[in-house]
Amino acid sequence: MGRYHIERYRMHPGVKVQAVCDMDLQLAERTAADFGISQAFSSFEEFLAKADIQAVSIVVPNYLHKPFTLAALDAGLHVLCEKPMALDTAEALEMQAAVRATGRKFMIHFNQRFRPEHQYFRHIVETGELGQIYYASAGWRRMRFIPGLGGWFTQKKFSGGGPLIDLGVHMLDLTRWIIGRPHATRVSASTFGQLGAQIGAAQGKTFDVEDLASALIRFDNGVTLHLEVSWALNFEHREKIYLEVSGTGGGLSSVSYDLKDKNISVFRESCGVLTRTEPLHFPHTFENAQQHFVNCVLQDREPDAGAEDGVEIMRILDAVYESARLGREVEVSREG
Repeated sequence: MGRYHIERYRMHPGVKVQAVCDMDLQLAERTAADFGISQAFSSFEEFLAKADIQAVSIVVPNYLHKPFTLAALDAGLHVLCEKPMALDTAEALEMQAAVRATGRKFMIHFNQRFRPEHQYFRHIVETGELGQIYYASAGWRRMRFIPGLGGWFTQKKFSGGGPLIDLGVHMLDLTRWIIGRPHATRVSASTFGQLGAQIGAAQGKTFDVEDLASALIRFDNGVTLHLEVSWALNFEHREKIYLEVSGTGGGLSSVSYDLKDKNISVFRESCGVLTRTEPLHFPHTFENAQQHFVNCVLQDREPDAGAEDGVEIMRILDAVYESARLGREVEVSREG
């Protein structure tokens, strides 16, 4: 993901990637050489003290998002932080407070918002073309793809959870953003970890997070979202990523199977007949997430995916895990 950020920063004419940092100095130096970057560090403290920079991407394991972000803000830097914002809502609120105190720009890398089809989806929902939105379903299901088995991804103390906090965070933010960024009120959820635990045990590697999560999320604007995500699940496709939104005047759908091209459709009701427009194609003339972050710094405006959205998503994720733990519906906390 570090290389991903670098590649996209380099698309902006107003940016120079000045330094990289990794605990593996050889990796940092190799990355710097590959991209013509002048400075490489293995210590984040040294990086903050010596690198000639104005902004930074925090691309580290989840448990380091909070301390690295706080340190960068304290050093006067603008911050683009990888998703999820933190391990839980409490950490996210600490980060939000630091953003407000320092006045620096802060953005979560919710990069799905910046895909052209998703920008179009949001536009047609905002125009009211689909009528009143009342239901959505979204998911990112993998049959057998557990990232970094035995490493930080599959240990709750480092990751905060499994596919829900890894993949679900994207689909949850994307859907909420498209339907107008409402607040979640109640959640009913289940999580499972049988397959991941079996695979981990067979390989002698730690796996103490979920491998599947399913949640029904109610929002204060009347929309209900069904969300499902998995790293390991017995079904017919290697991978399925989908988003469906339904309104009183139409709907939209985006589905891809096994990493192939998306099937993108918009449904409209006219004179009692539902018509389908597909496929839809979009020019790639839009800001990527890194370009948006940089433009917000240069133009002194707030990023589209800021701390407020990051905190709201963490509240929902916490509620999903709590509902699954208790085996019943729970309210989404508004404390803090």
